[in-house]
Amino acid sequence: MKQLGTLAAILLVAASLFATQTTTVGILTDSMCMNKHMMQGKSNADCVRTCVKDGAKYVVVAGGKVLELKGNADQFSALAGKKVKLTGEQKGNVVVVSSIEAAQ
Repeated sequence: MKQLGTLAAILLVAASLFATQTTTVGILTDSMCMNKHMMQGKSNADCVRTCVKDGAKYVVVAGGKVLELKGNADQFSALAGKKVKLTGEQKGNVVVVSSIEAAQ
């Protein structure tokens, strides 16, 4: 029984080394266009939504970094093209978003 508790503690520590809680402020965009939306006659938000519909991923560009977002696509769509503040678990360049809102 004691060994199981020790193993659980080791696994918990190891998991915390690979994913960290993060808060980021940046522009919610897509992995295809990033900061250079190319659809003539469409807003940045419409371009993001179209690119995601065509297979791109939702990302946030912040301080030269690009973070792929996992989570509620409806929330991401509503904030497409806007500056956002998000919080979530980050592993590498992927963030599993637990909260997201428009930022100033």
